[in-house]
Amino acid sequence: MIKSDSLGEYRPPIRYKDDAGVTLETVRSAITEYAANLNIPVALSYDEVKSGGLFNPSTENSLVMYHPQHQDEYFKFCIRVAQQGTWVYVFVDSYGQSKQMKKANYAEGYRKDRKGKDMGYKVASLVGQGITTIGRNKQKFEEEKMYYECVSDLFEEIFS
Repeated sequence: MIKSDSLGEYRPPIRYKDDAGVTLETVRSAITEYAANLNIPVALSYDEVKSGGLFNPSTENSLVMYHPQHQDEYFKFCIRVAQQGTWVYVFVDSYGQSKQMKKANYAEGYRKDRKGKDMGYKVASLVGQGITTIGRNKQKFEEEKMYYECVSDLFEEIFS
């Protein structure tokens, strides 16, 4: 079960006419076909998104997409389909964690923070950056970044 407050919008919602036949199953089929054609590693599973509080909880079916070899190391994508009147909306959100992205963001923050500071501050900042980015691997970071670019292209192609 995925908590709705852990989701972050990955791309704006897409709207289709109700008669377009868009369901979680058709989205799954399109993702599977497109990913196979371009040799993009993708795994899919169904889950539920829980929202609301103690007195008005609700759940919504979703499709979860993730990298099969990096299930716990890369971000995951939660795809939901909702109907409103004569429209069907497709939501694509991301959730989870990425150690490499987190360390890259820390390093970038330290770099930006050092600009215009005195030498003592810069040295301390470099030490802090070194400690917080232990285990950072530029190659793994680049591979992960390329995967997200492929995923973005996949969504763009499917939902355009």
